[in-house]
Formats: sequence, C-alpha cells, structure tokens
Amino acid sequence: MTTLPKIAARYDTLLEVNRVAITQDAPENIFEGMCGALKRVFPYDRAGLMLYQPEVDALKIVALHGGVPGSFFQIGRLLGTRQSPHGQAFLSQRIVLRRNIETERQFAVEEQTLADGLRSYCAVPLVARGNSIGVVSVVSFRKNQFSEPQAKFLQEMCDQIVLAVKTFLPYCDKHPRSRMVCPKCIASAGGRITTAKYREQLSAWGKQGGRGRRKPPG
Repeated sequence: MTTLPKIAARYDTLLEVNRVAITQDAPENIFEGMCGALKRVFPYDRAGLMLYQPEVDALKIVALHGGVPGSFFQIGRLLGTRQSPHGQAFLSQRIVLRRNIETERQFAVEEQTLADGLRSYCAVPLVARGNSIGVVSVVSFRKNQFSEPQAKFLQEMCDQIVLAVKTFLPYCDKHPRSRMVCPKCIASAGGRITTAKYREQLSAWGKQGGRGRRKPPG
C-alpha cells in the first residue's frame, strides 16, 4: 500500500487541480486534468467519472482514464445507484474503499471489475452544496493499493472540481429527477450556462408554468 507524499506536494497538487477546474471547458477535460495530477501523488491503473442521470436513476460513465477495449466499463455505461458500489458512494455521500474486491465485493457488477483483472478501488462522491451529482473512482490491478488517507485526499481533489463539473449539468438541485432547466438552474451555474444556450428549455419551462406565463383571459 502506497502512502501520500509530503504536505507541500499535496498542496501543489490541489492547486493544480483547482487551476484545471477553472480553465477547462468540459467535465471530461476537467477530469483528465485531475487524473494527470493524481498520478503524481499516488499510483493507480484506471479512473472513471460518473455523473448522475436523474431520468433513469443511474450513474453514467462520461470519462475514463486508462480504460481498455472490451471492458464492461465503457463510456456511456449506466450503473444503477442501488446496484453498484459507485451508487453506494453517491447515495451515502461517503467514500467506498475496497482493499480486496475479491473478498469484499457486495454487488454483482463487481464481478465485472474482477474480470478486468482489477483487485482494489476507491470511489468518492461528487457533492455540490449538499447534493450528490456523481462519483469519481480509481482502481488498481493490485490488492491493498489504496489507503484511507489516500481516499480522503482523493476526496479533497474531487471537492476542487465538483462545482466546475456541476455547471455543465442541464438540471439543478431543485429538479433532481428531471431535465427541466429554469432560471434558478442558470443562476446556480455561476454564469457558465447561459440563457442563450438553453433558450429552448427555458421556453418549455415557461409553458409548464414558469415565470412569464400568461394568464388565461378572465
């Protein structure tokens, strides 16, 4: 099991991840930048970014670092929030750490992880203002690769990117199980989601009873 580097190196890594979060223009690019910084802190073999899809109550794999052809875990794969350790991290808003997947597995999907030759992993929730929006996981071909201090540091790194990732999601905390976009959603995005970009959705919102809907003549 590897250990974390000195405090100065960890601080530099967090600064780099924060810079990536500010400058990159898509969740996949933010995630890739974070993965590069993470590699210099502690080793892992693969990593994945999963974002919540409220209409199907599942986590969708939107980015992979170190993925391989033929693996069950590919871009676009949906993982049920109640049928996967990733979902467990998402729902509980707590880190899920498997030091030995073979002996600690709890879900059928973990058989797929073992089939890929992976033996340990760590999943951390992406939590924005108290609401889960997704999960980041790192996995290794070695048992006992990740420690609790490493898992907590990974959580710190994810906390640096979560608000930036959230700005690209087409829904807000007020509508956790729909794709409806309202002015509050746009405001919560910190200015990165614009009215022009979501004009059609805003129009639909208005027709459903949003601000500006005309009253029927009395």
